[in-house]
Parts: sequence; C-alpha cells; structure tokens
Amino acid sequence: MSQQENFYCEFDETTKTKLVIFEKYIESWLPVFIRQKKYMYIFDFFAGPGYDSKGNAGSPIITLNQIKKYISIISNTKIYLFFNDKEKKNIEILKTSYEKYLESNPDLKVIVNIEPYSEEFENAFEKLKNKIGEYPSLVFMDQFGIKYTAYIKEFENFKVTDFLIFISSSSLRRFAETPEFKRVLTLSDNEIEKLKNTPYKLITECVVKIFKERLSGNLELRLYCFSLKKGKNIYGLLFGTKHPAAVDKFLNIVWKLNPDNGTANYDIYDDKTKKQASLYPDLVGKTTVQAFKDKLREKIMNDEIKTNEEAYNFTIENGFIPKFSKEVLKELKKSGKIFYKGSPLINYKKIYVERKIISYEKNKD
Repeated sequence: MSQQENFYCEFDETTKTKLVIFEKYIESWLPVFIRQKKYMYIFDFFAGPGYDSKGNAGSPIITLNQIKKYISIISNTKIYLFFNDKEKKNIEILKTSYEKYLESNPDLKVIVNIEPYSEEFENAFEKLKNKIGEYPSLVFMDQFGIKYTAYIKEFENFKVTDFLIFISSSSLRRFAETPEFKRVLTLSDNEIEKLKNTPYKLITECVVKIFKERLSGNLELRLYCFSLKKGKNIYGLLFGTKHPAAVDKFLNIVWKLNPDNGTANYDIYDDKTKKQASLYPDLVGKTTVQAFKDKLREKIMNDEIKTNEEAYNFTIENGFIPKFSKEVLKELKKSGKIFYKGSPLINYKKIYVERKIISYEKNKD
C-alpha cells in the first residue's frame, strides 16, 4: 500500500501501532529539551496530508497535539517543524490542516514555526541535513520501501538526534538478490545470504543487525527495532539514538505494547507457547524474558557484571527494560548469593544523572 493510498483510506492497525509508538516517543522526547534549549527541530520527511479518511491524525497533527500538551511550560523555546511530502496535493492539504489547527490554538503560533516542502526524499534530505542535529532533533521517515535505510549511516554524523524509520522488512528479504536492491543498498553476497536464511518472522532483526555491522565502529549510535506484521508482510520500525536516556524511553514504550517480548506486535519468539503448562517443562524453550534473566544472572555470578551501571547498560543494549534486571538482582540478594546496600538502582536517572554507582558483592559462603 502506497503512502498516498494509506492516507486516503482509514489507517490500518499496523499504521495505528506505528503512530502510537511515534506519539508516545515524541511525548517523552519534548519535555527533555523544552526547558533547557532555545530551539528544537522535528523533521517529518513523509508527512502525508495530516489525517486519514476517518479523521485520525497522522504524524504532523500528532506532533502538534503533543507540543500543545506542554504549552504551559514552554517559555523561550521555538520548535521548528519541517514537513515534507513528494506529493504536492498532500502538502497542500496538510498546509490547510495545520493552518486551521494553529488558528484554533493561537498560543502555538508563537512557539511553532512550520516549513513545508514538496520534494523527493533525497532532495529534501540534502536540503535539510545541515540542520539535523544543529539543535535537538527528531527525524521521522515514514515510508514503505527499504531503499532509504541506506541513509542510516548519515546519522552517525548528527549530534543530539533521534530517528524513527519505517521499512518494509519482508520486501528486503524477498527482493534482496534483484539488481536494483543490490545496487541501492550495496548488499554483499554475505548479507544476502543472511537475509535469505533468516526465519521470516525475524527479518526486521536481521536487517538491523546488518546495519549495525555497517556502522563505522562508532558505538555511540544505537539501533533498535519493533516488528509489525500485517497479513503476510513484515514491517519494521527502526529507532536510532546516541543517548541511553532515549533508549530507555523507546524501550519502555515498546515493552508496554508487548509485555512478552517488547520486539513485535506478534508472538515473534513463541513466548505464548512456551508459557503454557507442559508435562515436560524441560523440553520447552525459555521465554524471551527468562532467557535474558538467566544470561544476566550468569554474568553477575561470573563477575562480568559488578555494578548497577554495568547491569543497566547490559539491559538496554539487549533491548530489555530495567524491571527485569531489578527482579534478578532482588532474587540474588534474597537468596544470599550477592549483597548490595538498599535497592539495586537499575535506573537511568540514578546512574547517569545522580551518578549513584553501587557494587554487587558475591557472598563467599
């Protein structure tokens, strides 16, 4: 389904889930900088006309709705919105929509500056990329192909920038060997083999691993994904950032969407089957959460993880939320295997803001 077709009918459930993640992320992203920065930038390169056929808000209107929530705490901050869509008709409709929105919310007019563009993505990106990261930036690339993933490496160069990219993961697997895909993404034979041999439902994770490997050894840029299934097709929402606080926010959003795996809107690791009672539990694989907890427990007992900072970093690097690590640490302390004062302090604010670093000591008995 093309972007234009998608907007001129009602959003499907996959699109709604994707927009929920975007909405929740921008809701948590805005207050971080509103009080401390003079300018903020939001780039929406595939903006669409603003609403679907049923009046459900698309990403530009969602953005305005979220800014409106914080109107009472915004004083000296100016938020620049860059809306692009290659379809001139979409931009014309969007301009009418956001101008009407601003007329109904005059306080926003003082805070928000909107620049509309009607360009092919490549041209819009070239025009605007010098602005990305100049001030705290959020980039949303909501499209249905995969060729724009080639731009992920560009984000290694941007400061204070988070991004969300929507891709058709299954298309990459299906067409990886075609000359066009190989040329656009410069896929190696080894990468093509990885895509072909990956189980279909895990394809988004494979795509992310490939792009992680392509990064130039810059460990600052972190990539995560959330897989979305629609019929026989698998899509993926890729999230990228250089800051652990942003990772924390994203992971909390997706784990609320799926408490079993935090990775997809479907049972990607067969967790539901594994959680069912079995006459032979030893023959049933571990759930996603159980496997992570066992790995963390092993690393703590092997002295590979000795502090709350190390435990926290291990947790988010593996795409999990601190809740699960806290459960492991509390269980180890209760069983007498380790000791630490107070709570396990697996918390971004405690570790990175307040710098409260504690050690976990193994009991020698």
